[in-house]
Amino acid sequence: MIRLVIDTNVFVSALISTRSIPALLLDEAGRKYSLYISKEIIDEVEDVISRKKFGFSIQEISSAMEAILLFSEMINPEIKVDVVKSDPDDNKILECAIACKASYIVSGDSHLLELREYGNIKIINPKTAIELLNSGQREAKGAFIKLP
Repeated sequence: MIRLVIDTNVFVSALISTRSIPALLLDEAGRKYSLYISKEIIDEVEDVISRKKFGFSIQEISSAMEAILLFSEMINPEIKVDVVKSDPDDNKILECAIACKASYIVSGDSHLLELREYGNIKIINPKTAIELLNSGQREAKGAFIKLP
């Protein structure tokens, strides 16, 4: 099964719009791919969706976090990297992907997408990830969370 690490921005996009491509991608977690996450990523997701500008209630935030943890495998990265100099917070995504031997990182973040690849890990956007999963291929070409 394909191993994915999903960036915080993809989780947030899925929560904001349950009919978006990121939401469709997360709906496939556990069926078409294995999803991996680290404590650092989960903490960042919770921090971001707790911001007032998103308007999520405490119950919605709690439900979202439970859902993410239910469909993810927690990884404890032991290797630290300093690859993304312009946004060092993005390195936690790479660290998780290295630790779980991910095939792909799915992100909407330009700092990561500009890398295109790190080692054997390809960095793709959510649309490309959906195309990859729906095609059944192993190579990319170019409402998992229902809030109350």
